[in-house]
Formats: sequence, structure tokens, C-alpha cells
Amino acid sequence: MRGRIVTGLRLRLVVFMALAALVALAAGCAALRPAGEKKEREKAAAQGRAYTEKVKLPALGPEPTPGEYLRYAFLNNADLQARYWQWRSAIERIPQSSSFPNVAVPFSVMFGGGSMKLWDRLTLGLVNDPMTNIPAPSKLRTAGRRDLEDARAAGQRFREAKFLLQGRVLSTYYDLALLAETVRIQEEHITLLELIARQASVGAATGASGQRDLLKAQTELDLARNALENLKSRVPPLGAKMNALLGRGATEAVPLPGALPEPRPLPVPDDELIRAGFERSPELAALARDVAGRKEALNLARQAYIPDFGLSASITSAAGNLGGMIVLPTRREAIKAGVEQARADLAATEAARTQYRRDLAASFVLNLYVLRNDERQVDLFEKTIIPRAREAVLIAQTAYAADRATFLDLLEAQRTFLDARLVAAQLRMEREKALAAIETWSTVDVETMTPGAVSFRATTMRAAPTRGATTTSPAAGAGMGGGGM
Repeated sequence: MRGRIVTGLRLRLVVFMALAALVALAAGCAALRPAGEKKEREKAAAQGRAYTEKVKLPALGPEPTPGEYLRYAFLNNADLQARYWQWRSAIERIPQSSSFPNVAVPFSVMFGGGSMKLWDRLTLGLVNDPMTNIPAPSKLRTAGRRDLEDARAAGQRFREAKFLLQGRVLSTYYDLALLAETVRIQEEHITLLELIARQASVGAATGASGQRDLLKAQTELDLARNALENLKSRVPPLGAKMNALLGRGATEAVPLPGALPEPRPLPVPDDELIRAGFERSPELAALARDVAGRKEALNLARQAYIPDFGLSASITSAAGNLGGMIVLPTRREAIKAGVEQARADLAATEAARTQYRRDLAASFVLNLYVLRNDERQVDLFEKTIIPRAREAVLIAQTAYAADRATFLDLLEAQRTFLDARLVAAQLRMEREKALAAIETWSTVDVETMTPGAVSFRATTMRAAPTRGATTTSPAAGAGMGGGGM
């Protein structure tokens, strides 16, 4: 009877030891997790709700606005979703690197013990995972902080991916708008050439003009019609490009815009915009997190000189045993190399951040120069050159009808007028592309800017509003593209 009591006590002791060890390790793991992990998880959950809850895609109207295209792309672009899940994956590495190893419960049974009871032939133990030593708590804390910085960098790059997608969608929309304007201009050119060809035909029939002008007019008309068909052949590829950004089938209908979009004002000084760009650049923020993570990695590499250890406990019917093991850092050359590698990684990341900052400044200067120069040229063409070229066409038409100008004179005047309109349209769209690039890299919404108080775009990805509440401003969609970092 007494033996059974002792045996039961020993079994309870082993169970208690195992539970105590598991509770201690679990509590230790929770205490070692970095402080910012919970906030990063909440941020990822809020910004990815459209992906985790499968938000219904908004319907695109017969002539979608840039904002409608952007909302659709933010919800359905697969590359952007991949960036989000990479962020979530990086977050899940934090508990893996900052947790103690598993607990193992080894046991053995002795055979051939004669009349010995099972308990007398049984040995129970409690050890750490034989494949993994127990690291010092400081190593786990450092590893957790390193992976937290990597997760924060992944979050910033998800934010950057949203703005890069925004820039590509807007750029493609402006290409569609320019193509539509070019088609309209070419159709006007064909209408005029048809009129000229009819006049040349009448002149050739009455002897007022030669057959040569008629042949030239017909040739120019055929070439213009061919050019129009070439322009229309560019619509499906551009539509497929937009559909790829939207995550739709390549052959889905993408209508050409009915008119060039109105220019969006840039109401703040250039130096303020550049400063805001540096403060809000997602890639600069991501590189800063990379630098912080590499510093933690260097700290972790230095801690390789701290010994790891192992623990074991076992119990038999006769006695209990408690043991341990210290793993000495004897591979000093390898540890030193690991420290130097971490130091080199840190230096490389710092250099990359410095160079990106310089490239970003150059990008802002370039895009601002393009934007301001395009504004100057648009003003010149629309207020001076195009009205003058239109007047020259009217004069040439009147002179040709009165047989005071040649067909070549009329054709040259018409080409000059069309070229001026095309150049103006191209300049307007290049200006908008430069502005979209500035928004992409600075994450600043120009529609909400006021001098001296730059307002940054909204930062939550959300479902598109109901139809009728939409706006034609690209910022309406861009508001979903912000990062909230």
C-alpha cells in the first residue's frame, strides 16, 4: 500500500514538473516578444480587411473615372495582395524567432526485469528539444526585435506597392485619354481631307485645277484613314494593360475617355512638396526599418559568444536525476565571421538608404521640372500657337477655294494645326503623369494641399462607395491607397 502511494506521488511529481516547465516556457515566450508586435498585427488586420473579408468589387460604369479605376485596382490587383500577404508572413516570423524550444518527454522501459513492476522498470524524463539548445533570453528578445523591424519594413513596402499601383493606373489612364484625343483629332483631319478631296474632284472635272491635286488629295485621305486605323489598333493593347492592373480579363471592355482630364493644380511651393516627399516616402521608411533590423541582427551575432545550455530531468523508482549542459561557443572564427557579415549587411543597407534618398531627390527635381516646363508649354500652345494655326488653316482654305493657294499650302497649314493640337495634348498628359509620379513617391494628395500645411492622403483601404457618391478626382481612389504607417 505504501509503495503504491510513493509511486503515485512520483508520477504526480513528474507531471507537475512537466506542466511547470511548459508554463514557464510559455510565460517566458510571451515576455520575450517585442512590444510593437501587437500594434503591427492590428495595423495589418485593418489595412488588409478588403482581402481577408473578400469585399465585393465595385461596378465600373460605361466611362469609368480615374478614381473608380483606382478603387477597383486596390481591391483586386494580385501583386498588391501578394505584398500584403508577405507583410503578414513577416509578422508571423516574430513568435517563431522569439520563443524557447519545445519540451521533450523521453521515456524508457527495461525488459527482462523478472517480477519487477512496470514502474520499477520505467524511466521518465523532461528535456529541451534535443535538436535545439536553450538560448539566452537576450538572444530571443533580440531576434524578435529584428523580425519586428523586418515586418515593419514589409508593411511599408506594401504601402509603397499601393502607390506604385496608383501611379501605373493613372499613367495608363492618361495614355488612354491621349490616344482618344489623338483619334478625335485624326477624325477631324479626315473630315477636312474629305472636303478637300471633293473640292479637288470638282476642280478636276471643271478644269479649274489639275488631276495632280486630286490624286494628292485622295492619297492624303487614304493615308489619313490608314493612320486612324493604326491608332484604333492601339486600343486593345492599352485596354489589356489596364485590365491587368485591375485584375480583370485581358479582353474586358475599357472605353476611351470622352475628353482629356482637366489639369489638377499643385498649390504648394516645390520645396515644401520635396520636404513632404522625404517625410512620407514609404521606401525611405522601409529602408530605415531595414537599418534598424540589421542593427538588431548585428547585436544578435555578437551574442553568439554567450553560451547556450540544455536541461534535463528524469525519475525512476529508485531516484530522480537533474542535469544540464552548457554549449560553449568554441567556433570563434565562425562567430567572428558572423559578426562581420552582420556588420557588412548593416553598412550595405545604410548605403542603399543614402543612395535612395539621393535618387528620390533627383526624381522630385526631374518630375517637378517636367511638370513646370509642360505647364509653360501648354500655356504657349493653347493661348498662342493653336489659335494662330487655326487661323492659318481658315486663310489657306479660303485661298485654295479661290485658287490663290496650292493644295500643298493648304495641307501644310492643316498639318501644322493638327501637330500643334497633338503636342498640346501630349504636354498636358505628360504634366499629369509627372504629377502622378510626385504623388506616388511622396504619398501626398495634391487635392488637399494648402501652402504651409500639407495634408496627407487617407490611409485606410476600404470598399468603394456606392455609385453616385463617386468623384472624378484620382484622389478618391488614392485615398484607399494610403499606407497609414
